[in-house]
Amino acid sequence: MVLALNGSHLYGNLRPLVLEEPRALGGGRMIAGSWPPRSLAKLGPSPPPSALPTASPLPANDSQCGEQILSYGSAEKVLIGAVLCLITLLTVAGNCLVVISVCFVKKLRQPSNYLIVSLALADLSVALAVMPFVSVTDLIGGEWIFGRLFCNVFIAMDVMCCTASIMTLCVISIDR
Repeated sequence: MVLALNGSHLYGNLRPLVLEEPRALGGGRMIAGSWPPRSLAKLGPSPPPSALPTASPLPANDSQCGEQILSYGSAEKVLIGAVLCLITLLTVAGNCLVVISVCFVKKLRQPSNYLIVSLALADLSVALAVMPFVSVTDLIGGEWIFGRLFCNVFIAMDVMCCTASIMTLCVISIDR
């Protein structure tokens, strides 16, 4: 990369990486991997604020747990709700069957099958603690209705349960 003496060439190449002017956000918002706005200001003259692209305003739902607001018709809601409920119920039933079969069938009580039970319990926790709330949020159009506090709890449960499932799969692959 060629760097001009006043740094304007470098600044011109990095300018598209900044989403908004730092003063507009109170501290600055930037794309991962870009330079902090204070560092960019040192490189050269600052362009007018209108030259930088701005992010779209946040929707009325400020909890940020819901995704974009979607609108479904009645028939679509029934179909989507039925499919999501069926997936959740099959996930719960299948994982419960795995746990019950390993616990009650004497031939299946082997150390390698305990990892399968651990995976089934991790997936069962996803089915009980995560999937119902995602289903409801999808059915009502993507708006999070369970409150800001439970939003943080939900995100923690989602990450924890999915990570437990992934880590169990890793241990099973090492064991095999």
